[in-house]
Amino acid sequence: MADYKCDPTKWTEMKQPVDGGREHYQTKSWNPPKEKWGPFTESGPAPVWFAEANATNWTESMICKAKDLFYEAKLNECFDKGDEVAIKIHYGEWNRTAVLRPEYIAAIAEEIRACGGRPYVVNDTTLSYHIHNNMANALSQTEGATRHGYTEQTFGCPVLIADGYSGEDDYRVELPEGMILKETYIGRAVAEADAMIVLGHARGHSITMYGGAVKQLGIGCQSKRGKYITHLAHWGDPHDAIGWPKFTDACPGKACKFHQMCDDSCPRGAHKVTEHGKTWNPALCRLCYSCQVTCIFSGMSGITFEENYFPNAMIAHADAALGALKCFEKGKVGFINHAIDVAPECDCFPWAGLAVCPDVGLFAGKDVIAVEMATLDAIDNAPISPGSIAEEKGCKPGDDKFRLINGFSPRITMASGSKIGLGTQEYELKNYEPVMTPENAAKWQNRPDRTITVRLRDVFRRHDLTTEVMPFRRAEYNKEWVFNEWKKFDPFKGELPG
Repeated sequence: MADYKCDPTKWTEMKQPVDGGREHYQTKSWNPPKEKWGPFTESGPAPVWFAEANATNWTESMICKAKDLFYEAKLNECFDKGDEVAIKIHYGEWNRTAVLRPEYIAAIAEEIRACGGRPYVVNDTTLSYHIHNNMANALSQTEGATRHGYTEQTFGCPVLIADGYSGEDDYRVELPEGMILKETYIGRAVAEADAMIVLGHARGHSITMYGGAVKQLGIGCQSKRGKYITHLAHWGDPHDAIGWPKFTDACPGKACKFHQMCDDSCPRGAHKVTEHGKTWNPALCRLCYSCQVTCIFSGMSGITFEENYFPNAMIAHADAALGALKCFEKGKVGFINHAIDVAPECDCFPWAGLAVCPDVGLFAGKDVIAVEMATLDAIDNAPISPGSIAEEKGCKPGDDKFRLINGFSPRITMASGSKIGLGTQEYELKNYEPVMTPENAAKWQNRPDRTITVRLRDVFRRHDLTTEVMPFRRAEYNKEWVFNEWKKFDPFKGELPG
């Protein structure tokens, strides 16, 4: 590698704190919490229903199990007939291949409709967290969602962007309970729903270490303003790099082949690559992560994160998650975590690493922290996937996988969330195993009352496509050939396993 000359980053010192039209905006958009909101579990462990990720018959399809858990966990009681029900998912970055499969979302939308609810699928815009981000406005994010199969045709219900075209359609929620955040901003299509079913995709995350149902609330329900707050933008002193990017002396300036990408990564022009380093004006910075992530994704280390930033951001996103729940009355939000395709990074990455463990299964309940704890424990106890970063990091079953992979334990989030009333870390796992009966086999099929085989009887009575051309033209039947010739093509010469 070339021996680059690197200059320290030259700062433009701020003369005063960053200011905006805060008071006017608060007056317009304050959204008082629902009077009857509150933590779902008031005492004792919370029930969490679990169905393993394995199937050997019709009833054990993961789609069938998802529908069964919807009722076992009484998520159908989260809403009344006629209620508008938001289905919160992550739409996934462009070129991301490990997103939640659309069949899981369609399955829940079908049952909400069957119970008389009016479902719609929803996600908020993101910040410009890297130069090739595709989720920062409604147009790009909808294009990406369509590419993933997230469409009205697939789900049978509208697919919306919760905080509007650019991410400014939101409500402010006060958080006196918050450990760090004292307010946040929730996308309006979430805040105005009567109820919400959160479909979490359990996987890693480079900031919160793990992303599941809490992240769907604490990041995914936040508008752009909410995300800036949750990122801790402008918190503390820029020199501490807690609410600001951390600039190192490793930036080679314009000698870096990615320097133009670096310059273009900031939507506000807060930094500029110089001949041998970089200049930065913190007064223009909003901590969207774009410069940091663009640098890191490029394999460079000129702009990064202060290590102590991460646990504080984890606590902040638990605070923000509470802000999302405060938009609903108690019991009006249900959760299903999908520990499937458990990639090491978030669905906001434009690629997917190998899963850190085999598929685990589905977890459902009404207490978000309990659902998350059950999910994390199961992932931690699962075997390690060969070739994955979990194997590379030396993870063993029972280890806190995402701590070893991403740096900190996700249980920081769960403990802080529990402290502020988001939920309980204690759970009672209820294993669900469907019973194989003719009724259960038919229950979740496309046309359970009239199977395609029965339907084809009418067709064949009129027009039997098979017998019209019989006998088919084939080689003359020879028993010796039929029972032995194929063995010549078999590397095991016909020997059966076991």
